[in-house]
Amino acid sequence: MRRLSASVAALAAAGGLSAGLAAGGPTARPQLRVDSLRPFAVVGTGFRVGEHVRVTVRADADVAARSDDADVRGRIAVRFRGMTLGDCPTYLVSARGDEGSWATMRSVPRPCGVDR
Repeated sequence: MRRLSASVAALAAAGGLSAGLAAGGPTARPQLRVDSLRPFAVVGTGFRVGEHVRVTVRADADVAARSDDADVRGRIAVRFRGMTLGDCPTYLVSARGDEGSWATMRSVPRPCGVDR
């Protein structure tokens, strides 16, 4: 009976840990992805709940920054309406939260112009 109780407790602890990871808890690593190029929009996951996150985009010759607070799942979403991207954009996106979370991503060059 004692072994069974220990096994149940271990399973409950593992379930709580995985739920924390899925909900963007403190052990989840923040990640970014581009949701749209026109307008340029970025979605982030894995930030701390309520964390104020500043997202900076460097694209071609343009630089812009926006902020958002992470929701209860650790998600953020920002749009850069005034940002103009060329036909073959290259960009670097970085996000830094006021509680220490951070993430970066870089565009993968695709065939453009004479490369097509």
